[in-house]
Amino acid sequence: MHVSLVRHKRVADSSPSAKAQKRKAAESGQSLIEFALFLPVLCLVSIGIIEIGRAAVFTIAVNNAATAGVEYGSQNEATAQDITGMINNATQDANLPSVSHLSMTATATYGCTCDNASGTSCTYPVPGQGSCPTIDCGGFEIIECVQVNTTATWDSLFNYPGLPSTYQANGKAVMRVRR
Repeated sequence: MHVSLVRHKRVADSSPSAKAQKRKAAESGQSLIEFALFLPVLCLVSIGIIEIGRAAVFTIAVNNAATAGVEYGSQNEATAQDITGMINNATQDANLPSVSHLSMTATATYGCTCDNASGTSCTYPVPGQGSCPTIDCGGFEIIECVQVNTTATWDSLFNYPGLPSTYQANGKAVMRVRR
């Protein structure tokens, strides 16, 4: 009678439901190990996406700031010569977060060129910087131009081997002064 009980127990242990439970328990452990191995890669990819997003935001803000500065300067001849006003408008428009690892600078210039009936326009860099009072166009129209350059520098959130720890975005805008 003892022999039949043992044999019956072996048959019960090898049932399909018992094998499925053992396999399920082994697979859940394997899933946990796979997740633990994949988690660092997932974190690095997430941090990389955040860094790219920050770079895009800062670059757009720096370019928009340069545009705001030249828009102020291009209103009329008086604002075109207001270098401080163009710089202030650019830095105020940037609206960058005030954190210690981010800095933005702006520079503005004013210049003139002659339109000799060929459709001359303002170009980068502004032609004839500071020459407006002394320029002689020989009867042709004087074109006044303003230019604003912006630069922002920020530190990366995490330092990666082989990548720089500081990034820089540059913006520039040139516009003709309205009369």
